Amino acid sequence: MTIAAARPAEPKLARRTKNGTRIPTTARPSRTPSKLRMLRPLRTRARRRPVLRFAPDAWAKLVALRDFGPTEIGAFGIADAADPLAVVDVRLVTQRCDAARVEFADEAVADLFDRLVDAGRRPEEFARIWIHTHPGNSPAPSVVDEETFARVFGRCDWAVMAILARSGATSARLRVRSVVPLEVELATAVDFGRPFAASDLAAWRAEYRACVSPRAPADRGSPFADPGAPWDDWTWNRAHEEDRDELPA
Repeated sequence: MTIAAARPAEPKLARRTKNGTRIPTTARPSRTPSKLRMLRPLRTRARRRPVLRFAPDAWAKLVALRDFGPTEIGAFGIADAADPLAVVDVRLVTQRCDAARVEFADEAVADLFDRLVDAGRRPEEFARIWIHTHPGNSPAPSVVDEETFARVFGRCDWAVMAILARSGATSARLRVRSVVPLEVELATAVDFGRPFAASDLAAWRAEYRACVSPRAPADRGSPFADPGAPWDDWTWNRAHEEDRDELPA
């Protein structure tokens, strides 16, 4: 004969009604999250960084310009009219540079912008992406890079600073001007999904020779001879006004 085990009595509690009468009730176990639920990690969606994409010919040109000389070089990225983070060309302007700094000529920048406006381009297509190279292995922005980016592009609604190091490493950052300033690190990629032209090393070298004037740091006439000397990456030093015409053609 099977005898069923007696079920233990549930604890009794009492609750009061409106008239003060105590009524016994059965206690209910409190609901606590299970151990598995407590230990299970939260699932978060992986956030992908926005990408600064280069057309293959624009990327090849930038790499070639970097390797034509031992110094830094600076350039403007020309963006696709329909995609502001798609670089379709890289344009140099007249500049003097050494291993750490670049000076742009104001007149050269203005001339380039005028030509692009005449060609039907808008400022956000050619005056928002600042590209330069580092002759070393690190693409991390220097203090000078940060100061230049803030001073020159600080009034733009948005701007990008992109750096290509000699090692091939890259860095890029988007800065958006708003009530609460926003900065976003960008990935860099070559977009082989868009049409692109063949490489033209001869034309790129000619552009480099026409625009880039390397200056040795030990040169007494260089604004970089004294690391503490003031300089401006967008304007010529007044001491060089007389020899401006000596740039290589």
